[in-house]
Amino acid sequence: LTSPSNAALKAEQTTLIQATLNAMDPLDREIIALRHFEQLTREEIARTLEIAESTVSRRYFRGLETLRNSLDPDAGAQP
Repeated sequence: LTSPSNAALKAEQTTLIQATLNAMDPLDREIIALRHFEQLTREEIARTLEIAESTVSRRYFRGLETLRNSLDPDAGAQP
């Protein structure tokens, strides 16, 4: 069972993730979607989008970092 406070937290996180994805560069968003929802490899994504594999890697990790920072702004802070 989910407590009301856990349900509210999950709803807030979902809204935050959606807002972050909507604000993201469309290509970064597409790469994340292809990787996580379509479960394509880096090579398959590069072929599908007609871009270099290195570009897929850079943009994928940049997109993940953006999502991580939106959920935990202190995650990217240096000590």
